[in-house]
Amino acid sequence: MHAIVNEHLKRPLLSQAISATLLEDSDQQREALYATAGIRNVTLENIVFATMWTIGVDFELGAWNYFQLSNGGFYMAPKTDQTVDLACANGFEHEVCANTAGIIVTAMAYSRLALLPNGDRFNDAYQRLSDFIFQHRDAGIIRAALD
Repeated sequence: MHAIVNEHLKRPLLSQAISATLLEDSDQQREALYATAGIRNVTLENIVFATMWTIGVDFELGAWNYFQLSNGGFYMAPKTDQTVDLACANGFEHEVCANTAGIIVTAMAYSRLALLPNGDRFNDAYQRLSDFIFQHRDAGIIRAALD
């Protein structure tokens, strides 16, 4: 019997760990957002918020953290110590920490924006975030939500 393996799971392991740095300064947050999304920076931010509001069961929007990855990637996550119950369209339902939920919704936003004309920059952003996801402690949960 031959097992079916998702293609995205066949990627090679990275030789160096990718780190995430919390951007606490609002100017740094805006710069990272603009570097990632260009003139669509507000669109990216709004789609991340809307996605969390859509898949976060009983989630109430509040303050958000912005993270810069050492590989040039970027993601946003709710600024809370509480867990978030997610219910995705693919049937995934799970309680996750806010940081993991943020990674999931940022990746979903990149996927959506990559479909727009000139969406290549969001394919690149998704790839950078994906490289970080593969080394994340919740990689299996994140991939299940995104699959």
